Amino acid sequence: MSGLNKVYIETERLIVRTFSEGDFEQFNKLLDMPEYEGWQMQKPRAKEFFDWQLSNYEKMDIVTGTVCLGIFEKETGDVVGQVAAQEHDDLHEPEFGYGILPFARGKGYAKEAAKATLEWVEDQYDIPYLIGTVAIDNIPSRKVLEYCGFQLIDERNLLVHIMNEPHDFKYYRYHLDKSCTKFVRH
Repeated sequence: MSGLNKVYIETERLIVRTFSEGDFEQFNKLLDMPEYEGWQMQKPRAKEFFDWQLSNYEKMDIVTGTVCLGIFEKETGDVVGQVAAQEHDDLHEPEFGYGILPFARGKGYAKEAAKATLEWVEDQYDIPYLIGTVAIDNIPSRKVLEYCGFQLIDERNLLVHIMNEPHDFKYYRYHLDKSCTKFVRH
């Protein structure tokens, strides 16, 4: 494990880490994930989006900012996805999320990377919980959250501002330190 600003988490098959300047080509592959419309919208300005992601490492703020880490196969060094902790744009709560490229799905990479990253978050941040939001029909992603210890709270509908469309989703919470009272939003 590591501290803030430079993250390097090693699991059995993966390395979860901060992106570096030389990772643009790898990062760019993530803009093609079909489920991430917000990221696909960034394709015309991919380099600026990448630079913005790198700039977020200065603050490492997951409550009102974003921290996106790359998921890389140990054996090949290839990017297979990303994992992030960040403020949810519309719910304004700290959210945990991940995405695995289609060619790497079904191998347990999301579970492996998510579990390890959640341990890092618990070690580094003094917040009471993270949320997870998943499309109702996205059963594999729901299974990842549940495997990691997220608890289903309810189903919700929300107008997602970036797409200006309503979306139904399952709302989960992952409780970190129950005695923590640092993050309170009114």
